[in-house]
Amino acid sequence: MQSTTRAHFTAIWTYPWDLLAEGLDKSLGRIAQMGLNAISLAVSYHAGMVFLPHNPRQKVRFLEDGAVYFRPADQHFRNVDIQPRFSDLTVEQDPLADICQGAQRHGLDVIAWTICCHNSYQGERHPDAVSRNAFGDPYIFNLCPAQPKTRAYLLALMRALSDYPLQAIQLESYGYGGFTHGYHHEKVLTNLDPLSASLMGLCFCPACQRAAEQRGVDFEQVRQATCAYLEAAFEGQQPSRGASREELVDALPVLAPYLDMRDDVITDWVQELGQASSKPLALLGAAPRMAEVETAVAEVTECAYRLWPEEVERDVRAARQVISPNLTLSIGLEANPHLSPSAENLKAKVRAAWQAGADGLYFYNYGLMPLRSLGWIKEALQERS
Repeated sequence: MQSTTRAHFTAIWTYPWDLLAEGLDKSLGRIAQMGLNAISLAVSYHAGMVFLPHNPRQKVRFLEDGAVYFRPADQHFRNVDIQPRFSDLTVEQDPLADICQGAQRHGLDVIAWTICCHNSYQGERHPDAVSRNAFGDPYIFNLCPAQPKTRAYLLALMRALSDYPLQAIQLESYGYGGFTHGYHHEKVLTNLDPLSASLMGLCFCPACQRAAEQRGVDFEQVRQATCAYLEAAFEGQQPSRGASREELVDALPVLAPYLDMRDDVITDWVQELGQASSKPLALLGAAPRMAEVETAVAEVTECAYRLWPEEVERDVRAARQVISPNLTLSIGLEANPHLSPSAENLKAKVRAAWQAGADGLYFYNYGLMPLRSLGWIKEALQERS
């Protein structure tokens, strides 16, 4: 697939409520003046509380869980069990359409930043579509990508977004989720080592059971072995281990074919998403078998939210080893003061990312950072030009 980006492409992640609150010509004009090429706009987003230092209407916003921020044509979601939750911002306007028009006036491309499976709103209403751990507990915050209802909803979302003048559709949480994701008032007081936390994140829902059995995997044997290991770990009877694939299989050899099955599911799923979208796909985080999905995607973004430039350089070089040169490799940088405490720090990280082989950069996040951080981005980009 054709690349989404030109050489040394730069973008900033944005929320529609921030752009609209400031006025599109003011907010998009400011972004264009920073020297950026594009915005990656949240079009489907999860719950949260966000602090917005330069939003003129509110400094704290509680987000609408699982909402979409555009008005798709009705036909895309006909005969789909999971129906989109429309944000209150869409009652009198189509934010995505309006922002696309505004961005064009200021010479900016628009990328649709799309949260996929992480959706507590839909999980609460469709518990048959969510991930389940080895003990059978549902994770309402994560729709399982193996579930037909999940797939039908997200494929409809891809077709609906394809109606807009987008440079790309950027997919976040398109695969299996994990155990912890900052759920409201989450309490986990037992010490879980990385391996146990990873095991708690494995999905054992009916759709995954069908996928496993179709491949000749003994689903029940894997599930019971996982439960037994975890119950011993809860009582401190297992050594602390890392969560790499090798360490998982070393601790539980029976997991190997089950993990292969999950990779098969995601490989097929990314290919389906690519077929459903008429826009290039950009993945936030590499798929497990990138070589097999290369024709379905155009870009991969890996986040290097690091304090020190040498850490950013190391992350970019590692990502470049995994991502084919046929694909655009973009790097996400955190520009907020807690991880980029000065203009010089951010400049050094931008230099490190380019020098280590990044094709593009994304900065996080327009509405969440103070105005001084926006100025630092401008300085960092001017330095290269």
